[in-house]
Amino acid sequence: MMETLMTRCDLVFCAGLALALLSSTADASYPYATGLLAVRDVGPATAHTPACSAVPDAPASICRTTAHGWAYADSEEGAERAATALEATAAAFEKYFGRVAPNGALVLSATFDRAAADRFSNTHGLGYVLTWLPPEDTRTKVEQVMRRAMPNADEAKIERALEQLDRQHEDTLRHELGHSLYGAAFWPHVEAVTAGHYGSPAPDWLDESAALLMEGAGLRQQRESSFLDALRQQSGRVAPIDDFIARDHPITAQARDRLMAQSGQQTQSGIQIMAAAGEEAARVAAFYSQSLAFADFLIYTSKDLRILGKISTAVTEGANFNDWLANTGPRHGLPGNLPALQSAWDSWCQGKLSVQAAETARGKGDGGN
Repeated sequence: MMETLMTRCDLVFCAGLALALLSSTADASYPYATGLLAVRDVGPATAHTPACSAVPDAPASICRTTAHGWAYADSEEGAERAATALEATAAAFEKYFGRVAPNGALVLSATFDRAAADRFSNTHGLGYVLTWLPPEDTRTKVEQVMRRAMPNADEAKIERALEQLDRQHEDTLRHELGHSLYGAAFWPHVEAVTAGHYGSPAPDWLDESAALLMEGAGLRQQRESSFLDALRQQSGRVAPIDDFIARDHPITAQARDRLMAQSGQQTQSGIQIMAAAGEEAARVAAFYSQSLAFADFLIYTSKDLRILGKISTAVTEGANFNDWLANTGPRHGLPGNLPALQSAWDSWCQGKLSVQAAETARGKGDGGN
């Protein structure tokens, strides 16, 4: 039985969300955080979550019980926001992956450390325990990292990034919970990161897509706009499908170690915060936006909201994406090989660009009336 506690540095069920992107120019900085996750092999999710009052070793002073686990924080507002994120993520996970979301705990804390989270996970038989920073701690520590990474940065630009960070707190929680749920649901027996993978044994794009689909509509729309901008500008950051599905996540272990050494910070709870800049930041943003776009494309083309769940199930059984596409793709309305899929992808992308152009033109026309 697996009874280990891991940061995403060690394993992968907790992947980082780009917390704020200052700009798309060369001096852009991408504050980036990795979280703390306890995972235990407990089998299927239980049907009932005990009330918070039944938990003697609470990791924070305030708790909210949800249908899919516990949400902890040291403030009423924090616990409510955590509970909202937990339930929204569980609903989205079941919508897109067709599996019951495993029960777990979301803990907002800068001090709930690895040993404590390990004990809590083991004691209560949870599918996962995700530790993330409360918004006030996130803002403080991200600002410190940003200022170390860019000592001459424009004050207004930093403040805008921090305000965006505050607004996206629940999206950040939902993204990180998405990684947690995905790993716990599809790979509950995995004890260490598979060689060559950033997160779960799934391809990196699929692991990241699982988290991105959990985000709110507003942030997903922003990511789509960024993707279409990159397409329209022919920046070279949108990769051909055969290249994209084979790519490693841009934040490799080596990149993480380098960024941490340059300006990073780690909390007592094990969360690492770092900042990437320039072309490196752009590559991270491009990987995220294309991962979401490719997921949307597969859903649209197959007309199946749960198509990523079917692909993930095949991966757990030893198939790769190419095999799945050849053997099963046509059954789901998808081409049976990568060249044909690339053609379909190109057509879909052009259609999205046309819609965006029409909406932009209509908006300009409305503004002139």
